[in-house]
Amino acid sequence: MIRQGSVIYNPFNQEQFTFLQTHASTDGAYVQIAAVVGPGGETACGALRHQHPVQEERFIVHSGSLWMEIGRKTRLYQAGEQVVVPAGMPHAWRNASKSEALHFTYEIAPAMQWERILETLWSLSQKGALNRKGSACFLQLATTLHHYPDHCYMAGIPVVLQKWVFKMVAVAAKWMGYRPFHKYRGVGGL
Repeated sequence: MIRQGSVIYNPFNQEQFTFLQTHASTDGAYVQIAAVVGPGGETACGALRHQHPVQEERFIVHSGSLWMEIGRKTRLYQAGEQVVVPAGMPHAWRNASKSEALHFTYEIAPAMQWERILETLWSLSQKGALNRKGSACFLQLATTLHHYPDHCYMAGIPVVLQKWVFKMVAVAAKWMGYRPFHKYRGVGGL
């Protein structure tokens, strides 16, 4: 269970997230994370362009360069700058530097079950269960995203179609042993 002060680490992107505020500490209003992403690291666990239908994201850059694509516009954000991604807006991000770590504060509101999704993805990273691009396999993603609906969908594909596909795939994946949640057992003693 994620708590204030919990730390999770994804070795693939050299991503370390320290939870400053959690679902529990904000009564579900938001999650706030101190994030460090290694050189060249990108969108949490290598996610594709995606959208959060009911959640707004905020990135506040402390050091390094954040490359952000929102809709069809791209921009670099430097220390002292922030960017808000409105709910439902397709986006992707990455550390623009190939030599420096990116340090930023990340907020997502409302919190919903976002901590559980991040804990699952980072757990899979720790287990070496991500592909060479740093993403979980489609069976795992469909299982997790079906279990936690309305959190995250791929951009460019109708959400209603994704919900239907995730439901069908999740049934087969469950039969094959996939489960929607994986407890993180790495850095931070979760």
